[in-house]
Amino acid sequence: MIDLKSEFPSRKSPANELPKRRQWIIGLLVVFIFFILVGYYLISHGNEFRRLWEFSYYQTIMAGFCLFLGFLLNCYQMNLFLRKFGVRLSFFELIFVTHGMMLGNLVIPMRGGSAGLAIYLKKKYHLNYHKFGVIFGGTAILVGLVSGVMSLAALFFLKFHLQIFEPWLTAISIAIIVGCVYLTLFPPRLKEVGSSKALIFLNRLNDSWINLSRDRKLLTKVVMSIILITLLQTLAFYVIYIAIGKPLAFVSTLIISSLGAVANLVPITPGSIGIFDAVTIQAPRLLGLDTSAAIMATILIRILSFLICFIVGIPGLYYFFDVSRSSSGESPG
Repeated sequence: MIDLKSEFPSRKSPANELPKRRQWIIGLLVVFIFFILVGYYLISHGNEFRRLWEFSYYQTIMAGFCLFLGFLLNCYQMNLFLRKFGVRLSFFELIFVTHGMMLGNLVIPMRGGSAGLAIYLKKKYHLNYHKFGVIFGGTAILVGLVSGVMSLAALFFLKFHLQIFEPWLTAISIAIIVGCVYLTLFPPRLKEVGSSKALIFLNRLNDSWINLSRDRKLLTKVVMSIILITLLQTLAFYVIYIAIGKPLAFVSTLIISSLGAVANLVPITPGSIGIFDAVTIQAPRLLGLDTSAAIMATILIRILSFLICFIVGIPGLYYFFDVSRSSSGESPG
């Protein structure tokens, strides 16, 4: 078994603390600036938003249900990876800790919720950190691949059936697909240069991903779950646009949702606030939606996502704290 100290440098090292503080400061600064800009826009366009706010509650609840189903598929996806590494969680434990992770990611910069779940799995199930890193990184690669393909397919549909061509969105989608295909089908093997703890950890991470990427059955199941998650998020956006009285074609909504899923992988801010939102506001504008409606839809998606993660994730935080208490109560010997 790999010891905790062999995987990460000491937390007390000043050299490690400074970059972490900078990441937190930058992440929170982006969130602060984002809220100021959105707040200013809301105040300066008050009349438009008052009209848009008269949305259908039934349709909003339906959008929330779609998001919840997507979150349950995230739990299924997590279970696929954990079983691959010999970790078996009970049904409710899986649901609660996965939502607890997502809740933590929504409020803590640099995917703090994922870090909490990694510690939980390490302490309770002895899952080494590099294996959890493979789950986290591998999921990001596959999400990028699926989202890029679905976005590109939707862009081609717009081009050939509606004569709408978006060169920048097309170029971004192709670049994402090429990079993710390379990392999935032809993962490079890192050269073992140096003996620092960080390099050792990266080499273990690299080896684990290469081995995992050879399990085509597992990757197929994960990819299928990501496709369903993306479609459910697309349906949620689609219903929200209808709810606020600004319907958008499903294909156009698929482009927005797919690019939003890729933007959501950027971990620097809590829940990718300001990054995901910039994409889900700017992309609809390129596709013909006005700015007020794009901002309103993004805000509603944010509110629904947070409410779901908060309600289901709170028991997950209890799991995390309970393991931390039991671990701290153990004798050093």
